Amino acid sequence: MAFKLANISLDRLKPANLYSAYFGMTPREQTIAIGAVAFVIVLIIVLPIMAASGRISRLEDDVADGKRQQRSVLREIEVYTQKQAQLTALQKALTGGYDPTIKTTVESIADSSGIKDRIDSQADKKTPSDFYEELSDEVGLRKVTLQQLVDFLYAIENSPASKLKLKQLSVKPVSGIDKQELNATVTVATYKLLEEEGKEEKAAQPGVKKKPPPPRKAAPAKTEE
Repeated sequence: MAFKLANISLDRLKPANLYSAYFGMTPREQTIAIGAVAFVIVLIIVLPIMAASGRISRLEDDVADGKRQQRSVLREIEVYTQKQAQLTALQKALTGGYDPTIKTTVESIADSSGIKDRIDSQADKKTPSDFYEELSDEVGLRKVTLQQLVDFLYAIENSPASKLKLKQLSVKPVSGIDKQELNATVTVATYKLLEEEGKEEKAAQPGVKKKPPPPRKAAPAKTEE
């Protein structure tokens, strides 16, 4: 019986039978049938396409967000690389060449520049910080020419013995008839990283070694009664 019903149902679904059944309907029934077919088509075809389109749109938004985050990370990496390069250059500039006898060095440079007798005053100053130590020497020069001052500053910046840096410069013309002479105050500084200082202290004591731990005492042997 079920087989016959299946056969009947399949026969009714044949195009020729559906065509005949459609034209056998009243106009109202035909309109309802067309609406039902359109509804089925929408359920089968249009809705899956709309759902897939929505998923694709969300995936495109996710990809766009991922690209923006990737660009942001690349920018952060670039900034970090630049800061790291600046830090490395600063460490290189501060490492080595520290001159604890900066006053004597500046006097020697002034002597080689021919203006040692023009030194009016000299004052050393040590400025510690969390990462480096600064030792500066403020030199007062009186009645020097512009060329002498330029030669002195050039010799300081290019000192082969130590890395001296020009920190501050103040120049005033000498009042009087000869206005080609100048009074100048030059502050020269030398720097040292604090971690470099720790390494130097360790290197200066090569014979100091850690004391070995005391030997453990042997437990007393048990005697049998």
